[in-house]
Amino acid sequence: MEDKKYIFKKINGELIDNVEKYVKDWIKENPFGLITVGCDSQVHGHKIKYSIVICMQYIDKYGIGHGAHVISTSIWEKRLSNKNQLEEMPLKLWKEAEYVLDIANLVNGNDETFKKRITVHLDYNSEESQKSNILFASGIGYITGMGYKAEGKPDAWCATHLADAFCRK
Repeated sequence: MEDKKYIFKKINGELIDNVEKYVKDWIKENPFGLITVGCDSQVHGHKIKYSIVICMQYIDKYGIGHGAHVISTSIWEKRLSNKNQLEEMPLKLWKEAEYVLDIANLVNGNDETFKKRITVHLDYNSEESQKSNILFASGIGYITGMGYKAEGKPDAWCATHLADAFCRK
């Protein structure tokens, strides 16, 4: 990925200056918390909106969840081609994997121990009958090959639901 400046925001619109520090400070305050990064994209006319979210789940020492804190960034790009959406889909889906990996790497800051705390969700379907399945094996393999735990549909709630919601607004 080219060097992009990601602008992360809280849901209330407040900007986050340093996302790596922000997430690591959150983990210090929530040592049992879970970090999940997901991405989704939507075509809007002649542009594609990629929304990447970082979901920080509050988990107590007994493994019980107590909600989550979500931050996000969105990137608008020109459409990848003049083709119809079905022909363009593999390129768009692969770009989602690149963005989510870029953000996971940004958050972990080359800390191999911290890397193990991050799960990456791809909006790729494990069911062969679904269109996004064409990249399921390669996308999951790409992310796991980079040292992260990766999940696709039906388990990729961070991409399928959270990032999707940010993409649509």
